[in-house]
Amino acid sequence: MTSAVKILIADDSASDRAAARGILVDAGYSVVEATDGQQVLDMYQRERPAMVLLDVVMPKISGLEVCRILKAKASGYLPVLMVSTRNSVNARVEGLRSGADDYLGKPYDREELRLRVEVLLRTRAAFDVRPEGAADVSADPPARVELPTEELHRRMQEEFARAERYSDPLACLRIEVDGSDERAAGLTTALRGVIETHVRKIDLVMRIDERGFLLVLPNTHFPGALTVAERISRETRRPQRGEAQAGFTVSIGVSFFPNKDTHTLQDMLELVHAALDRARREQGGKICLFQHQGYLYAPDD
Repeated sequence: MTSAVKILIADDSASDRAAARGILVDAGYSVVEATDGQQVLDMYQRERPAMVLLDVVMPKISGLEVCRILKAKASGYLPVLMVSTRNSVNARVEGLRSGADDYLGKPYDREELRLRVEVLLRTRAAFDVRPEGAADVSADPPARVELPTEELHRRMQEEFARAERYSDPLACLRIEVDGSDERAAGLTTALRGVIETHVRKIDLVMRIDERGFLLVLPNTHFPGALTVAERISRETRRPQRGEAQAGFTVSIGVSFFPNKDTHTLQDMLELVHAALDRARREQGGKICLFQHQGYLYAPDD
């Protein structure tokens, strides 16, 4: 490994940071440090480390929430090694569910920390390297079959039941083209193309009417759903690739589980429709997220 590989150590304990720093610097890595959750996010934006060593308990924003936000923000694969003095099975499961790639108890064993970091960085390198001449699969939207209403509803019920059973997050998005019905009907194909580039194979996409689509995103938290909504909103504003047409705006409503107002799938659907209505009342181009209250968001161009 060379010193060019940068690792962000995020821990509010000076002694634990020093211990990790000593091990990683000796192994040839470059190290930057953060002492609270907000500083981690700021440091990530500025330094763009190859991976993050993240303590569970952090001031300002918890390590679990920081992990979720980092995973949502990262454009590629960002390995996160969660660390904590809490090393029970429940603590490890909680850390991994937040999106962490690995979990390590403190105090550190020098060889174990070094090897776990090495494995995560090898995994990152595998994501980054593509054989010469190979196509960029991520540039091609995955094939997806539009589901009939009954089938979609069944799949949505299954995802909601799974989220309830395992306390996993679930997000629902309603996306509509702004403007007259006639204009919207002519742009839904372009909107579909944009959506397909920003969802995963496990996500559900359903054409609702001539204006837009309903999306269900399993295992997606508040920051992850906002990231998807923001990217779709931003992409539609640009001239459409391969199309002789200008960009357009969309209104987006988002609802979530778990949420104090979401006890059933029907609750989630009612909230996403209410969120979309609120976004549309703001004259287009807005995102409204209903979590514990309605958050209206205007994406940057």
